[in-house]
Amino acid sequence: MNQVQLICTDLDGTLLDSRGELSPGSIEAVETARGAGLAVVCVTGRPVRDALPLTRRYGLTGPLVCSNGAVVVDAETGAVLLHQGFDPVECVSVVTELQGAIPGLVMGVESNGGLYLEKEFADLVPYGWLHEPVRSARTAIRADDPVVKLVAVHAGLTAEALQRTMAELAGDRLEVTRSTGRFVELSARGVDKGQAMQWLVGHLAVPVARTAAVGDMPNDLPMLRAAGLGAAVANAHPLVREAAQLVLPSNDDDGVAALIHRFTAVS
Repeated sequence: MNQVQLICTDLDGTLLDSRGELSPGSIEAVETARGAGLAVVCVTGRPVRDALPLTRRYGLTGPLVCSNGAVVVDAETGAVLLHQGFDPVECVSVVTELQGAIPGLVMGVESNGGLYLEKEFADLVPYGWLHEPVRSARTAIRADDPVVKLVAVHAGLTAEALQRTMAELAGDRLEVTRSTGRFVELSARGVDKGQAMQWLVGHLAVPVARTAAVGDMPNDLPMLRAAGLGAAVANAHPLVREAAQLVLPSNDDDGVAALIHRFTAVS
């Protein structure tokens, strides 16, 4: 394979260790990549408000892809480079249809302004995210604050089963995925990490053959498939390991750092 010029990496469970931090070894590897002219871009399901302070803390510069590809910002300035939110009218229709078809479905809305969760969501997924409780997700959908992602959970269905059900209902109108085993995420049609990576390739003028992507969960699969080299950390979901061309050490064993060193080692 040609020398890689761009590595796209997921954050949680991939670049970050189990404490949610970048290890000293990974920090050193990112600095090595920068010195070698190898771009390392974080592509995460997290919203900008969570991901941007984190990447700045560790000195990650260049583009930052958030909300599963819906928003791309410049990590240094915070300027929005790409925004692909839901149409407000369509978003209300989607929430109404899905909750009508799946009794007991609890949903939330992630917009530029914040996270709005129906009150039962935090009981079913007690992650402690900063959010505003709402009686209905529909009330949080506003034209002046575009929705970039929807989240859904059900007390009687696993995330895997809920994803299958919602994907069947949505058809090709939505992108339905998950980044944890607890809930399901929905993006507008055509918006995923793979599409975002294709945008990055054009934005950074890097040949696809000279790109690599690494992740751990099903929402990373489009990115792995879009890259010249798709890699998974050892702790990845079985579907991700099966799809990967290369399996790296786990996130707690600096798997992304190992990938960086693979392409920055002096021959």
